[in-house]
Order: sequence, then C-alpha cells, then structure tokens
Amino acid sequence: MKKLLKKIGLAIPTLGRRIGQLPLWPKIDCLVKERLRITHIKVRAWNLKLTEYCQPRLEKLVRKLSKNPNFSLTARATQIIVYVALYILLSLLWHFINGFLEDSKSHAARMRPVSVITSPVKLGQITVIQTALGTVTPRNTVTVHSQVGGTLSKVFFKEGDIVKTGQLLALIDPRAFEASLKQAQGTLDKDKALLSNAELDLKRYDTLLKQDSISHQVYATQKALVQQYKGNVLTDEGLVSNAKLQLEFAHITSPINGRIGLRLVDPGNLVQPSDASGLFVITQIQPTTVLFSVPQDVIPAFKKFLQQTPPPEVITNTEAPRAVTASARPDMPQDHKGRHSSKPTPEASASTPDNTETSSIAPEKVVIPVEAWNADNKKKLATGYLESIDNQIDITTGTVKLRAIFPNEDATLFPNQFVNVRVVLDVLSDVVVIPVPAVQRGTPGTFVYRLNESNSVSVVPVKLGPTDGDSVQVVDGLDAGNIVVVDGTDKLRNGAKVIVGQASGSTNAKGRWRDGQKQKNAAP
Repeated sequence: MKKLLKKIGLAIPTLGRRIGQLPLWPKIDCLVKERLRITHIKVRAWNLKLTEYCQPRLEKLVRKLSKNPNFSLTARATQIIVYVALYILLSLLWHFINGFLEDSKSHAARMRPVSVITSPVKLGQITVIQTALGTVTPRNTVTVHSQVGGTLSKVFFKEGDIVKTGQLLALIDPRAFEASLKQAQGTLDKDKALLSNAELDLKRYDTLLKQDSISHQVYATQKALVQQYKGNVLTDEGLVSNAKLQLEFAHITSPINGRIGLRLVDPGNLVQPSDASGLFVITQIQPTTVLFSVPQDVIPAFKKFLQQTPPPEVITNTEAPRAVTASARPDMPQDHKGRHSSKPTPEASASTPDNTETSSIAPEKVVIPVEAWNADNKKKLATGYLESIDNQIDITTGTVKLRAIFPNEDATLFPNQFVNVRVVLDVLSDVVVIPVPAVQRGTPGTFVYRLNESNSVSVVPVKLGPTDGDSVQVVDGLDAGNIVVVDGTDKLRNGAKVIVGQASGSTNAKGRWRDGQKQKNAAP
C-alpha cells in the first residue's frame, strides 16, 4: 500500500506538467483575456452612464436641502453614494424576503399536527411519604469493663459473634479471688466454732445463775461474748459474700444480646477497672433503631402520633394493707439459690388483695410505618414503625429528630449505616391522579395539556397535591375521565392540533411507556 501511494505521489506532478504543456492552453488564455477586456469596458461604460445620470440629481437634491446653490459632487463621491444606497436597498429587500419565507415555514409548522402520547385521568390512591436521611443507631451499646483487676487469661468468643445475655465472654485469673474466698470461709468457720462454744457456756452459766453459784457479772460477760461472736460471724459472712462476688466478677459475661466487636485487649494483659477503653463493645442489632431528622414544617403531619392518648394513670388504693416483704411471706417461691422469686404462686396471687386500680383502659398506639431504603433508593432494606419524636427542635438546623424501630430479623441494617428513610404519613384513596410527566411549569404556573374532542389541546392550570412515585394528586383543575398529554409537550401550544400516538391506559410515566414499547418491538 505504501509503494502504491508513493507511485501516485510521483505521478501527480508529472501529469500536471504534461497538462500545462498542451497547445490548447494559450488559446484559452487569449480568449479569457479578451472576454475580460470587453466586460471591463462595458462595466466602465455602465458606471459612467450611472454617474452621469445620478450626479446632477443628487446635487440638485442636496442644494435644495442645504440651500447652498454652489454645492457640487465629484464623480467618485457620486459613485460611492450610489453603491452604498444600492447595498442598503438590496439588504433590506433580502431581509424582507427571507423573513417572509421563514414566517411561511413556521406557520406551516404550527399548523402541522404534533404527535403526542396521552394518558387518562383516573381516581387512584396516593401514599403520602416523608423522606429523610437516617442513621442506624443500636438500641443498646455496651462497653464491657473489668470490675476487678488482674490478668486477662482466657477469651471465650470470636470477634463478630452473636452473644446472649449471661454468656461467658472472658476470664480474669481467678486464683487470687479463690484464695481470698478460702481465707474468708476459714475465718467464718473459726468464728462459728467460737460462737457455738460460747453459746454452750452461756447455757451452763444460765443454770449456775439459777442455782446462785455464779455472780451476775460473770453471766453478763459471757452473754456479751456470745453477741460479740455473733457479730464476728456476720462480718465473716459479709467477707465471704464479697469474696464470692469478686470471684464472680472475674468471670465476665455479656450484659445484653447482640453482636460483639473487635476485642480491645488481648489475653495476657493486665486489666484494671479504671481502664478507659474497656475490653470489648457489644451492640444490640435485633431490634435496632434509625435516627433521622425532618424539617419543622412537617411536624403537623405527625399530628396523629403526637396527639395520641397518654397511658392511663395508676391510682394507688390508700386503704389497701401495706405489702409485706418477700422474707416475711411464706408463700413466695424461691429459686435454686435460695433467693425469693418476684413471681408469686397461684395460691399467693389468689390470696393477695388487689392494691391498685386503673382509671381507664390503655388506648391503642398509633402506628406510623417507616421504611429504610439503600443509598440509591432502589432496594428496600427493612420495614418498621415510628417509635418516638424528640421533644424540641434543633435551633441550628430547624429540624426535629425522630426514632424508628426495626425488627431487623435478617440483620440487613448495620450500626451507623446511612439509609434513606420513608415515613408513610397517610394514604389518600379515590383522589384524582395523573402521571408526573404530564405536569408542566411556565408562565401560567403549574399546568397540563388537556386533549379536547377536536384533537386539539388546551392549557389547563392545575393545583397539585402530594407525589407518590410516578403519580401526583390533582387537587383542582381536572376531573376523572379527562385525557392529558404525557409526551411530546415541547412542541405544543394552546389550541394546537395533535395526533395521538397511543393512549397508555394508565398513569405510568413516559419512561415506563417507552420501555414497554422497546420490549414490544424486541419481541418476535
């Protein structure tokens, strides 16, 4: 290919030289020069005639306007004035003709029917939704600290595990606490033996005192010694309980159900209750909450939630007898450790008088559904309900905080995750709805193009309500059964003729309609 291009490049100059050496060219050159000379002579003659014709008339006109009888024009000045006047005249004529042609084209274009897509106006349902940006906030977050000092010997979990309340998570070296417990238990046993011996002596002294064999002072001293030993035993029991508690603190358990994070201290390190960082963090993920803020202007939309009836007041009956303590009630059950349970037996509950009465029945809580969507609003992550509203507005942002609770059974919501929140405030039924693409905005405000029976369109101002996806409510301006234009509105005007391409038959947006047309065209 390169050799061919090189040969062509060398052949072109040679061909040009051969064409230039032809005997025909001198004859053509002489003929062209003769024609140009004749044309030049004719133009000069026409220019001279035009100058002779216009010069006296221009001089006469100028003398008449300026009242100067001696005014005269040169031939050169006359030519310049005449040619400038001709240029201006031709420009005006061309502009007029061009404008006339454009007006004719635009008029024809305006009179040509415009192809449009329409949709009927129907009665439908609109879901009133308030959107906001929220943050997933765990319901409970606990930083677990050591309550006793010692060496962290063992860890019984893997980072990221789901833990239960009371599950053993870590162990601090318990040997020192076990030794303290044995020491306290030994002291308790010794003092119990001394107390037992002192009580036996007291019984003997009581018999001797009745026989008047000992003095009252000796008996009183022995009785005080018994009380002293009882106090020692009580102190020892407290020391034993404290030693057991310290040993229990060495076994670190989970305080809540949730997911445990990365451990902050590795086994083998010395931990103290004063450590600021703690050992690990547990976050509750089921259920979880989402915190989000809404503008203060939409607070009235939560009127049903804010004005719900407060819980009934509990009135205490002052004439009821005072409740006895658990230790004084023999019918209170005990657990396996000998502690009294808070749930009484059926016999006890039947015998216990009703000490309280309520003023009214608890009302049903107003439930406002809340949805959590991903960042691009294409996938719904979870569904919950509104739990609480803050009691004051943030003056720096003009917003109020709300908290929604989600069961989060499939753990799709992760702590500190950003989500798009949709709060379902109300559902409007049997309202006039139209597709969102049908709504236009311009000088009349918000309007639509309504299709008339004569296949023409009219501009109809409308008052809009809330929007739900591809549909919007029309509060005023349209009735059910009207037909509006949803596509092709850029070339429409009031009264324009239209050709209806295809009625969509529903309130879908034009994007969905086009997708459906593509699928139909692609189908065999």
